[in-house]
Parts: sequence; structure tokens; C-alpha cells
Amino acid sequence: MRCQRSLVAACLLPTLVLLALGMANPAEAEPATVPLAGQAEGALIDQVDVVLVRGSGNAARDGAVVARLRERLGGLERRAYSQALVEGALAEPRQRLGSGHIAYRLADAPAKAGLILRVEVDTVGPGPGTPAQLAGLLAGGGAESLPTLYRDGRSYLTQILVGGFGAYSDGHAWFGRPDFFAARSPLARRLPGARASWTEGYVEAGFGGATQIGDSPYYLYGAMTALTSWSLGQDIYRDDARSLTSIEKAYLGLLYVDPVSGNSVNVSAGRQNVTLNDGWLVHFVRGSANIGARAGTYLGPRNANDFSVVADATVGRWSFKAFYIDPSELPLVDTRSTFAGANLRYAVTPSVSVDASVITVPSSTSSFLMPDGSRLSRAGLRTVAAGLRWKRPFGIDGLWVATEAAHQSHARFAMSAWAAYGLVGYQFNALPWTPSLSYRYSHASGDNPATGRYERFDPLLSTGLGNWLQGVTFGKLTSNSNLAVHRIQVNLVPSPRLNLTLDWHVLRAVDLNNRGSNPAIAQLASSDLGQELSLTARWALSRHFYFQGIASIALPGRALRAIGADKPWSTLQASLYWSF
Repeated sequence: MRCQRSLVAACLLPTLVLLALGMANPAEAEPATVPLAGQAEGALIDQVDVVLVRGSGNAARDGAVVARLRERLGGLERRAYSQALVEGALAEPRQRLGSGHIAYRLADAPAKAGLILRVEVDTVGPGPGTPAQLAGLLAGGGAESLPTLYRDGRSYLTQILVGGFGAYSDGHAWFGRPDFFAARSPLARRLPGARASWTEGYVEAGFGGATQIGDSPYYLYGAMTALTSWSLGQDIYRDDARSLTSIEKAYLGLLYVDPVSGNSVNVSAGRQNVTLNDGWLVHFVRGSANIGARAGTYLGPRNANDFSVVADATVGRWSFKAFYIDPSELPLVDTRSTFAGANLRYAVTPSVSVDASVITVPSSTSSFLMPDGSRLSRAGLRTVAAGLRWKRPFGIDGLWVATEAAHQSHARFAMSAWAAYGLVGYQFNALPWTPSLSYRYSHASGDNPATGRYERFDPLLSTGLGNWLQGVTFGKLTSNSNLAVHRIQVNLVPSPRLNLTLDWHVLRAVDLNNRGSNPAIAQLASSDLGQELSLTARWALSRHFYFQGIASIALPGRALRAIGADKPWSTLQASLYWSF
């Protein structure tokens, strides 16, 4: 099956049908369920809110329960979201409060590039110390209890059944010159003409759970899933139908939560998603490639790395994260790169935090290309970074600022590369649709051939739609290296289930020597790369369906027009995600 230009509407039909199914029962729609929990693995928890949805009438007891839970769960902030991890953290509070009285949901916060974990407490019912009732399909519950298979006061087992379907159409891909930018790729086959239209889909199924070890404050958790993805039609690289089934997640973790202080330690290992801060240096999407035989070029269903070990600890205002990552690269272009690092964070106040990171590349067959054609090994790269995040600076509600800077050196040769960004944003909470406006400037150094050292910044595992993917389209051509970008972002929330984001990126090269980027633009005639305007809609149709639509236009700058890549690259994307 191939989606030709005349069949774009037919390719979109399955998505429209599923949209109708998602809206068929408005009573199932639940506010602030963006995104679906099953789709959020690895995303950063930017904020934890604990709210009392129904009180017992005893204000002192209710207040104590909420305050204690806030203290206990505060350590989850700035961690990568994991359904099993959150369930493990809630196991002991649920045991004390009673079954079914603590729930949680996720809210998308795209302007702040993270998730809001909203924990809801209902104190009506059995009091502290009352044994929790059994729940779930395996405990005698009906099909309506799914996805919970089993839950009591100590253990939780859930099915993982998620998937997605998308229809995509790009006009003048690669700025009208795919022969320049994609022909030499070992992953390319038949390249697109003026229009590329195709569909992609995936299904991921498995199990996840957590259990308390005896009466101790230790919780064992983990997950295992398999994923099948497929692609039909002409995409930006090829037109052959393809599919792949493989193991996606397979990890185990041990969580310790001190029942008195709320301090915690969490260690996990296996195939999992890993994110550091907001993804500027490490983002879970870069854990796995999705193009080529794996299918899912735009849907991007695979995110788990081949293997990783992550250790988190929170003690009072201090938090620590250490990690080792071996990404799941494509066999045809596997650089065998691994990443090891650590991050230390201190919460100066509830709204101000500072942190520092060290990241190394212990092994890699990849190399840096020098102006004379020689190559320098990537293995041995060292990155040190420091950042500041400040919510409500000077007590101004709705205002937030963030900044981070990084320097790179190498163990085997002279290298000095820099990158930094500054962000300021404001949310107008008193206005309809609570609009927010933010401006960010980011800069990553290029290599100046006139110096005797290497200066091009290595982006490591940086990406993230709506954050560090610097343009939906330009992100396929550039990385956060030899790049200066102005970004203006406007975010609107017409309803708790609908989020609209407008991004405007203006991209410029720092140095005309661009070796290390796509070979077609290894040497630039101008620093003007271009600009891109994108509109993204995220819509929680129901508690099972979540829609994401993107319309974007990328305009080539003088650097691209100089080599004949002079046509605007447009993209229309409709993706529907589901979870049961």
C-alpha cells in the first residue's frame, strides 16, 4: 500500500475514525490527562501537585495527610517519569490511607518542557492503618478494572497496552533537494519528489508493577514490553512497506523511601528511558533510533536504550543522579557510543534550584572531522555543565527563568567547545486560555579552522519535540552544534484537555565551517540557515485517546538557497495515541 498525493485524504481516514471513537463518550473525558500515562515514560516531572479532592470533615487529619504526601513525593520532581516508579512511591501511602483513595494523573506543561504529576487524595473511607482491599482483574475484578491486574496495600501489577497511528504529508522535503541531503545516507532508498505522504503505526504490550518488600521501606519495580511498528508509503527516506517487532522495555528497579523524612534512593537497570533535566544534554527520545527498517520515522515509538543504569537519590534539598547509557543505534550506522554522567542539584527554595553535571563518552567509534580531513576520536569527550531554574522570580506569579551553560574538553587532544541558553517566560493566569509567552536564546559553538584546537560543540543526546528539537523540520538537518537559535513560544490552554503551542525558530550558524553536520552543508556561504514556524495541538480526547497535530513551514535561509535548496519544506502531521 502506498499513499500517493491524491490519496492523502484516504490515509488520514483511519485517524479521523479513531478520533470519532475517542469522542464517542464525552463522559469518559477527564481533565488534565495530557499526555496518557502510558506514553509519558521518560519525560521529566517538572512539578508535583497534591490536592484534596474529597475531605473527611476532619480538617486537621486531612491537612496532615496532604502535607505528608507532599513531603514524601517532592523527591520525584526533576526525575524521569515512570509509571512503575510512581506506583512504588504511592504504595505505602495507599496502604495507610486505604485502597483506592490516592490516584494520580498527568498534565502537559509544554511551555516549561515537562510534566505536572497531579496526585489526588480522597480521605473519605477507612482511616490510617486499615488494610487495603484487593483490586484488579486477577483479584476478581471485572474488565472495568483494567489496566490494573492486581493491587493491594503492598503490590501493584498493571498491563501495558499502548499504541499510536499517524498520517503524514511533507511538501518539498529536504527543501526540494533530497539528492543533496539524503542520497548518501545508508538508510535511504527511493527518495521523495515534490510530495511525500505515508502512514505509520505501532503497538506496545507488556506488564509493569511494583511491590513492597515485607514491611520495609523498600519497593521493587519493573516493566517488560514488546513493540511492533510499521510504515506504509513514501516517507522522506524510502517508500517500501516495512515492520519490526522487538523488545522495547525490560528493566528492574529498587526504590527506598524513608517513611519519616521522605528521603529516597532509586536504582534501576535495563532497557529504559533516561532524561536529564529538560533534555538539553540528555533526552529519552535519543535512547533509540526509529528510521530505516525499524519504521516509525515521525511517530518515533522506540525510546528505550539498549542498556542503562540510573541511580537517583534525594536527601532534603539535595538530589543526585548518576547514569550510564548505551543507546539503541541502528546497526547500519552504529557508532557504539556510550555515555556516563552525574548530576547534583540543590533546591535553594521551593522555587529556585541550581545544579551541575558531568558527562563523559567512555567509548565510541564516531569521530570529529577536522578542516584538513583528519579525524579525532569522540571517545574521551568530557562535558561539564551548570544550570539555574527559577519559578516566580522576585515573587512574580507566572514568571519563570532558566539558564544553563556547558563546556567540553577532551582527554586526548586540545578541545574547547561551549554551549549555553537563557530562557524567560510568563504565563498570564488571569486571562482566558491562560496564555504563556517565552523567549529563549541558545548558542552552541562551531569549529574555527584558524585555531589549533577543536571547538565544535557535541550535542550528546539532546532533543525533544517542543523543546530541544530546534524546529520540527530543521531538526532533521541540524543539531545543537554550531548553531545559534532565537525561539519565541506561545502556549494556549483553551480547555484542560486541549493545548496549543506556536513556535518560531530563527536559526543561524555560528561558524561557516560546518564539518560534522550533513555533508551537503559542510561549508556554508552564509550563517543564515533559515526559520521555521510550527503550530502544535495536543488534545486529550478521552482517558484512552490522545491526539497530536502539527503544521509547520520551514523557510530556507541564504546558506541553503546558495546550494540550490530553495523551496520551503512544509509538513502536516496527525498522530493518535491510545492506552488501555
